Amino acid sequence: MARLVLNTTTDLLKVPEGATIVLLDGRTGKVAENMGDGQWLSLMFDDGEEELAHSQDIKEVHEPE
Repeated sequence: MARLVLNTTTDLLKVPEGATIVLLDGRTGKVAENMGDGQWLSLMFDDGEEELAHSQDIKEVHEPE
């Protein structure tokens, strides 16, 4: 997996499409769209499901490979 980039100062405005996100519930998805508000990312999961993830639900952010 690519380098872990999430810390207390991670700016979600700068998370690019394709970045891998690990949620607090253990699911992993890729950023399909960054909403540009610093709070919400649209994630695509392996099963084809797309879901909005709030910044408080994010455990890890990894750079795109």
